[in-house]
Amino acid sequence: MAVKTKKIPVKIVQTQDIHGNKKVGVMIDLGYYLDTKVDPKEKIEKFKKLYFETVTKARKLFYGSDELGKKYQKIPSSTYMNLAIILRKFNEAIENEFVITNYTQALHRDFGLSRDYVQDLLVISKLFKKTQILDSVPFSYYRALMRKSNELKKYNMFDDELIRLNKMGKIKTLSGRENYKKELIQVLKQAT
Repeated sequence: MAVKTKKIPVKIVQTQDIHGNKKVGVMIDLGYYLDTKVDPKEKIEKFKKLYFETVTKARKLFYGSDELGKKYQKIPSSTYMNLAIILRKFNEAIENEFVITNYTQALHRDFGLSRDYVQDLLVISKLFKKTQILDSVPFSYYRALMRKSNELKKYNMFDDELIRLNKMGKIKTLSGRENYKKELIQVLKQAT
């Protein structure tokens, strides 16, 4: 029988030195150290390296070389999907060894995205295939579809709705995100 190892609880924090310089660091839960009597220094260093590589990759993808500010409106849906994939791969790489106790807060701080957006990206990376995300459909529509995905799947309508959404994007007949949300509600009402 395999021995199950305990995941290392970590918190990604931002500290400030006496000169006002901010730095991101990783803290380990003291309880883990006391419970296991194991020095996880090597694993923590591996985690930090992976986290900082992920942050660097994601920020470069999302902001490009100009990190002056967010540009949500100008970012193609495929870029959001690529960002979602980067975050998912990071999750997969750490999920067996670590649990981040302030995960969405850290990603919010380090990527400049809202907590809801971070959470949506993580869900979307599992829900959609990369090839299903089109730049002709703003990413906010995929977020709206994601929020109704469980209900649509219950009636075996998710795939058809994704096809319909992408078709509207291709032929430029999207009616606005708020109207699309109302359409999803109507589609579900008709299914019940």
